[in-house]
Amino acid sequence: MKEIALRRLRSIAVFKGPGLTAKQRLILHSELAAMGYRLKNTQLLENAAATLLLDYPLIIKTLRKMRGGDVDYVPLFSGFPDEVPDDDIYFIKRLIGLVANDLDLYPEGKRLENGVVVPDWLFDLKDFGADPITQLQSTELTRRGKEKQDRRKSDTHTEWIDITLVSAKEMTEDLKLFLKQQLYSKSSIKEALHNDLATLLKYLGCEHLDPTEIVVKENLALLLRLLWQAEDFEDVARLAKTPTDLLRLFAALTDTDISLSQKIRFPKFSRAQRRTVLGILEDAPALREDLQRYRGLWLELGRYLHPTEYAKRFPKTADAFDALRNGKIETFASRTEALLKAGEADEAIKHLKTRPGVLGRKIHELLRRFPTYNQDILKALIQLTGKMPLKNLLVLSSYFSTINEREQRTVINKRGKVVVIANNAKGALSTSQIGDLQGLLDGAIGAKLKERESWQDKTVWISPELDHYTVPLQQRAASDGLLTLGRGTHLTVDFTPVLRLFVYWKQQDKRTDLDLSLISFAEDFDYQGHVSYTNLKSTGIAHSGDLQSAPDGAAEFIDVTLKALPEGTRYLAPQVYRYCGEHFSEMVCHAGWMLRKKVSADYKTFDIKTVANKFDLNGKNAYAVPFLVDLKEKKIIWLDLYVSGKSLHNRIEGAVGNIALICQEVSDFVLTRPTMAQLAKHHVHARGGKAVDSRSQADITMGVRDCTYNATDVGQILSELL
Repeated sequence: MKEIALRRLRSIAVFKGPGLTAKQRLILHSELAAMGYRLKNTQLLENAAATLLLDYPLIIKTLRKMRGGDVDYVPLFSGFPDEVPDDDIYFIKRLIGLVANDLDLYPEGKRLENGVVVPDWLFDLKDFGADPITQLQSTELTRRGKEKQDRRKSDTHTEWIDITLVSAKEMTEDLKLFLKQQLYSKSSIKEALHNDLATLLKYLGCEHLDPTEIVVKENLALLLRLLWQAEDFEDVARLAKTPTDLLRLFAALTDTDISLSQKIRFPKFSRAQRRTVLGILEDAPALREDLQRYRGLWLELGRYLHPTEYAKRFPKTADAFDALRNGKIETFASRTEALLKAGEADEAIKHLKTRPGVLGRKIHELLRRFPTYNQDILKALIQLTGKMPLKNLLVLSSYFSTINEREQRTVINKRGKVVVIANNAKGALSTSQIGDLQGLLDGAIGAKLKERESWQDKTVWISPELDHYTVPLQQRAASDGLLTLGRGTHLTVDFTPVLRLFVYWKQQDKRTDLDLSLISFAEDFDYQGHVSYTNLKSTGIAHSGDLQSAPDGAAEFIDVTLKALPEGTRYLAPQVYRYCGEHFSEMVCHAGWMLRKKVSADYKTFDIKTVANKFDLNGKNAYAVPFLVDLKEKKIIWLDLYVSGKSLHNRIEGAVGNIALICQEVSDFVLTRPTMAQLAKHHVHARGGKAVDSRSQADITMGVRDCTYNATDVGQILSELL
């Protein structure tokens, strides 16, 4: 619990009592400062009990890991960034080394663990942290490289992160609130949070929770797992309403994919557990269709549940499994498509009115297909907006506000896959249709927010920065790191002279080669050039060298000296390619950026206190596009995307066009997706608050940090504002 509080809330619990001396407090401050952390409300240390020292190893270990300082970083080129070899010369020397080793022409030289002989006249091994010929890691060279890094000086710059001291009671209450905010979220939360939430549920229990507030089924699965493990099958049956709820529960129990986008495993069932499952299925309102939605999983699960053995007690379930096996089930989706294809407008509208969420997703197609039914369609929508989640209404409002202004739009599925499709390819809506929809949706949003606690007589300040922050709706596949932002958010950055990018990975079972790369674009995303393992240097940009294995944990870096970039450079787009081996999510793997003032070979290549953001890489696609740098606006645009490609040998040369398109589209999300500013204004207007220009005059503040509502506090946004 203490570790979770530190990682998620950035707080340390202290107990009252004499114990810490002035010297101990000074050492604590200095060691934290060396990692870029500083303590708030330090007066609590004066009366802190010496028991804090018992937690000290855990505190230091956790804080190091948060910024990526828990591993060793040894680049291929020890002299980086001062001494990066010429591409052509280095390639020729490597080629000579490979051919000569293959022909066994080197009787003398340094023989590495991999059997490669490196003659002194070809390469000076003091200049390398790995085998310079094969670019595979060598334990001895890695050790030497680490020792060399340890002797280097630290940068003079620090990116500070504040840590709050709290009492043990406050920590417990803060964790209870954190647990509620995540579980009560009105949209998906990060998969990386699931283990922490399961731990908190185990230790804090669920008595303080209101299950009716848990609206996202993936979150409900975590609570159901706790109840199932406690053999509280009565409450499981009360809370699990659909077959899909059960599948998510089984995924949670077996630590597989709760989102059900990948194949899950099933637990073993006792007779009592089988009866519980079959009883839930018997009471499910749309049993046949729900089984058909995940037909393969239910066919497999049916072999363990034996529904025919319980046919007398659960006849509806037995019949549904029989129909599932014999392919006799018509789904809601297939019925919808049949009605639309047949042009049966009245029946299609009537059919869709039974599923408000599906009607919302189909509203554009209905208006386009049946323009003479415009009023009937809008009437149906008006009748159902009260049953639609606020987030859906916000997304629809943003969608229709720009649908006629943009040629294309970007769709990102729950696993992060990116699809760019043409807008209005089958016909545009009229201006009057758009106007009617906007008025209807804004009214529905206001009606939902009026149900919240009134802000009458409250003054509210909305930070102008919130125009650049998207509402963090798609968090399921979000990377876990120092910052959590809505995809497409424009983060203002006070750039130092050098932006240093980094990636670290440690393979598990097979050789894995990741490649850090960078594309530079001019205005309008016109390609300027790139730096990667195929092109180690460009004007103002340098690469630390390509490592092709990571048994000891490998790292690559790219330095961008901002003032040295060619005139006209507007954007920088980093990527991490999976060239071969394991997927990002199958190994220890993270990336990030440092803001550096001192970057010569005299200074540490990785300096923990200069890390502005460190985030885990967790996708299974060909390459990651984590963020985009906008040099003109001095912003970093959060992308957090994993893009499909080849199964092996992905590299930058085959992806430039895709990356340009993706970056252009996602950088415009603040124009095409709901923003935090829009959400804040909806709240103020609907709840009767009075907007003010001065933060100091406001009762309620809505901004980025140190406010009543913070754009970086995703749990609070998703639970309290949505």
